[in-house]
Amino acid sequence: TEYLDGPAIGSLRVSVIIPALNEEEMIGKCLASLVGSCFPSKAFEVILVDNGSTDRTLEIAQSFSTQLQLTIQQAPGLNISGLRNLGAAAARGHILAFLDADCSVPANWVENAVLNLASESAGVIGGNIDIPDDSSWVARIWFKVGYAPKDGEVIYVPSGNMLMRKSTFLQIGGFNERIKTSEDCELCSRARGAGFTVREISGMAVIHWRTPQTLLEFYRREAWHGEHVARVFFENMRAMTNFRAVAFAVYMLTCCAGALIGGVLAVFSRQYVSLGIAVGGMFAGPFFCSIRKMRFVHGKKFWLNLIPLTLVHMAWGFARARSLMSFQIFHPRAAALKNGK
Repeated sequence: TEYLDGPAIGSLRVSVIIPALNEEEMIGKCLASLVGSCFPSKAFEVILVDNGSTDRTLEIAQSFSTQLQLTIQQAPGLNISGLRNLGAAAARGHILAFLDADCSVPANWVENAVLNLASESAGVIGGNIDIPDDSSWVARIWFKVGYAPKDGEVIYVPSGNMLMRKSTFLQIGGFNERIKTSEDCELCSRARGAGFTVREISGMAVIHWRTPQTLLEFYRREAWHGEHVARVFFENMRAMTNFRAVAFAVYMLTCCAGALIGGVLAVFSRQYVSLGIAVGGMFAGPFFCSIRKMRFVHGKKFWLNLIPLTLVHMAWGFARARSLMSFQIFHPRAAALKNGK
């Protein structure tokens, strides 16, 4: 193709945009993986957008300046969407590759991006988030069984491994800077609304070194991720973005409220039916979600994974129920004033 052969190879094709904040433990792994790319180093640039790091992130990044076409921008105070938009505005490549600082890419990641985005109508592409080899059962059950890598059209791809042509990015308006989480779902929803496809490519998976390894870590991550999930849904209900996630959060929140009321009735009136129904609902919802996720898994593997996946779905549901109650969802203007925006 014109992207890989002939004189065009010497020109800049891809801009890899990496937002970072105090990533001294991870940024070296991330940039080293890009150094190991099989794509010519002169054909892609790396833009690190730093959010005000106070550790050795910038020092470590600078050490790669002789191996990569590296630009460092400093932008303290912006949210993750603002950092990515700032990097995109400075990008010289006609392909934008958004990558998280705690991820490592395979050697053919940039090359695959160029091949899969050759057409102007290619839309948004990305890969799954892979896990380190020594990961716990929590990470394995969620990312290898519940959310196994796919090939083909999907609802969204994660913004830590999201790629598109710059013309596509500009046409759909970039990332929404009014939200700090679920920005990937919201952008992909607008992309689909504009007629673009959103595709996951299993060969473009990246390793996420900070994959949650315990139920508590997983709960905390999902509680943070869910902060603006409901807001994205309610701001454009016709698009149905995040509908299933919000519906499940409402379901789990209802079960929690029912358990609280049932507990009071059990203590003071010795009526246990309400408590039993609510607690049963806490298990039933995650249980059926797990069955649905493993509908193509059969035999021994299905039964070995059903209960562990149900437990992780419960943690996910409780985390998203907590997020549903956050002040930022229901009072975005007040929250913006509180944050000085």
